[in-house]
Amino acid sequence: MNDPLAELVQRAQEGDRVALAELIRETQGRVYNLAYRILGNTQEAEDLTQEVFVRMWRALPHFRGDSKFTTWLHTITTNACLNRKRSLRRQLDKQFDATDMLEMLPSSEKGPAHDALIQDEKTRLWEMVERLPEKYRLVLTLFYQQQLSYQEIAHVLTLPLGTVKAHLNRARNALAASLEKVGIR
Repeated sequence: MNDPLAELVQRAQEGDRVALAELIRETQGRVYNLAYRILGNTQEAEDLTQEVFVRMWRALPHFRGDSKFTTWLHTITTNACLNRKRSLRRQLDKQFDATDMLEMLPSSEKGPAHDALIQDEKTRLWEMVERLPEKYRLVLTLFYQQQLSYQEIAHVLTLPLGTVKAHLNRARNALAASLEKVGIR
């Protein structure tokens, strides 16, 4: 398997702290972006990114190289994010009633930076993606933003390849229908 990070991974597995730091530097943007796409919260994504790298460091001696390092890291990130979402949901259910939750929702008013970004077609498109069911958001994010192959997505999500292709096709169709409703083609 042709993995551009293979040498860094091997050196990090052998205890080279400089290689470990470089490996983190090379992958931290991808981990954060994926965490943010799944969690939708900057602070949670930052916290989870740190947690993922601690998990990676602990599990690194067991990484065998059966897949690309980034695919393995995406698996760790995706699982950690989904676990975190479940945990947050349980915490909210226990701590707050519906009235309290409504008061916690963020204001619909956006700052000037957001207003500038909203003009960008890419931002509008990803906003539409956020309205899709989670399984569709996840495959679209992994395929288009993280640029994983079908096989890598299947590995990360532990789904059959055909299911990944079906989810991606349904996600594209759902996104196209949503875009058509708002007059974007």
